[in-house]
Amino acid sequence: MTRVTDEPIILLHSRAYRESSLILSALSLHHGRVSLISRGAKSSRRGRVLQPLNTLRVSWSGRSTLLTMGSFELDAQPILSGTALVAGLYLAELTSRLLTEREAHPRLFSGLYWALDNLTDDLEAVLRRFEKLLLDDLGYGLDFRTDALSGRAIDPENFYRFDPTQGFVFSASGRGYPGSALLAIAQGEYTDALVRKVAKRIFRQALALHLGPRPLLSRKLLFQARVS
Repeated sequence: MTRVTDEPIILLHSRAYRESSLILSALSLHHGRVSLISRGAKSSRRGRVLQPLNTLRVSWSGRSTLLTMGSFELDAQPILSGTALVAGLYLAELTSRLLTEREAHPRLFSGLYWALDNLTDDLEAVLRRFEKLLLDDLGYGLDFRTDALSGRAIDPENFYRFDPTQGFVFSASGRGYPGSALLAIAQGEYTDALVRKVAKRIFRQALALHLGPRPLLSRKLLFQARVS
């Protein structure tokens, strides 16, 4: 029997189970992604706290992959609406889809907490920084500073093609992504419009390799929110 108390979690997803319970997917600080059942929560006032993107401190117990949630209390609730809310759900869906259960990712937990707290400041930059952190933390990180074939440093004056399985390779034809944009991404600098566009395309390609063919529901919602 596993027993955990006072564990920080960020709720990723919630769904009704039977008449009064909820099944929750959450990213925990010390135990990675976990699945929890909160019995009777759906019909209680406290169940309103169990909403995706909220940070809680919880207790749980159990032997199976579905753990029984005990006491819980709200720790933080991001105030998000419109595009920022959909972007937060996108980050939660990414995390839920790519993380293996019960594998600790404390740096990613901190990164998700930071992202949800900053989405209203610069949404595009926050999304790109989290996507980069997610890939790095899962061991799929991209080297934006080095040519994958030659081993030479990326030249800001040259162009590079991108292969998600290999990395960035010099493009003699002058087609591809500018080295200056790749170096900006390496530095986490997203003020330039071209850098934002390049980063979005690259991270989408890189994530697709690991997400598989099933589309992200939140990405469709995010597109609709932006064009409406």
